[in-house]
Amino acid sequence: MKFTAKKETLVKELGKIQGVGERRQTMMILSNALITAENGKVSLLATNMETGIQTSFDADVVEKGKTTANARNLYEMIKRMNSDIIEFDTDENNLKITGAKAEAKIPTIPASDFPKMNIPEKKNAVSLDTTKLMDMLDRVIFCSSTDETKYNLNSVYLDNGSNKGWLRAVSTDGHRLGVSEQPVCSLEDMGVSKGILLPRKGASELRKIMDTSNSISFMYDGGYVYMYADNSVVFVKEMELDYPDYTRVIPNRNERTFRVKKDDMLSALDFVSLVSNIKSKTVALSLNNGSLVLSSRSPENGETVQEIEVDYSKDQIEIRFNSRYLMDILSSSKDDILLFEVGDPLSPVLIRPDKKDEQDNLYVVMPMRL
Repeated sequence: MKFTAKKETLVKELGKIQGVGERRQTMMILSNALITAENGKVSLLATNMETGIQTSFDADVVEKGKTTANARNLYEMIKRMNSDIIEFDTDENNLKITGAKAEAKIPTIPASDFPKMNIPEKKNAVSLDTTKLMDMLDRVIFCSSTDETKYNLNSVYLDNGSNKGWLRAVSTDGHRLGVSEQPVCSLEDMGVSKGILLPRKGASELRKIMDTSNSISFMYDGGYVYMYADNSVVFVKEMELDYPDYTRVIPNRNERTFRVKKDDMLSALDFVSLVSNIKSKTVALSLNNGSLVLSSRSPENGETVQEIEVDYSKDQIEIRFNSRYLMDILSSSKDDILLFEVGDPLSPVLIRPDKKDEQDNLYVVMPMRL
């Protein structure tokens, strides 16, 4: 295998696959990218067996062939080469990379050892509004658990929305829940009759590839979700697990409500949480007529208090939260005014935009016990 390509193109395309490969060395081949050169094109394929990305680009192919090399090392070396054109050549068990006066060799593993991944052609694929789907994922993905042992919570759940032709994205870590739905498509459009559970990492890769294209297509086939974006395709294996009935934790009878300016509350949380316990991040929210007092204290760090103005006219109540959960929600919101619906001090709190046309996006946060 021998080819030359532009450094700018190589950095861009290799950058797309950096988040996919397996870095824990459980299978060395999964740290590598499959490189295929033929007919004036080079394709790169990386996978961890659950999520994968294939991308291709134009190149001057002198000799066709296939090999695999460590995706991270390849990317970092090419980024640092001071040459507009990079040459690749296979030399026994190495991939030789040359650019101007720089040269490197990376050990290879035969392409025959790379997992066979059959990526189907687009069929019955649904064209999606990239902006809306990105917005949905941005609003919820941070709510999923980062604990990879909590398999069904380390995920994003795709469900049918409440309106025909709408898609809903859901994430939860057991302490907070994010739900967002928009008129993107319905699961039936992709020939799916039930919800689709995707691993968090896979959903993150789907989200990242959207930044590279204004036009994407979505397809479900054989237990995989495929997203086609220009010269790239991301594929994510569906998780064969049950997802919690998230609708049961969404409160609908919280009688206390208040409206607050997002930036005011975010700034206050940022201030008062400075002294909170590093593990629990506890802050107290005390609601009074027309005001919200945020406070935190710890024996080792001291005490902080800040009052902000809110639209509230009912009885006094105090609730404790993990400040990080609230700050994540506020930071992800694109709305200036948020509506909080509160029950008793231990009941889940519902947070949604105050605008009626944005209320298909909501969050539920569990208070902390005293």
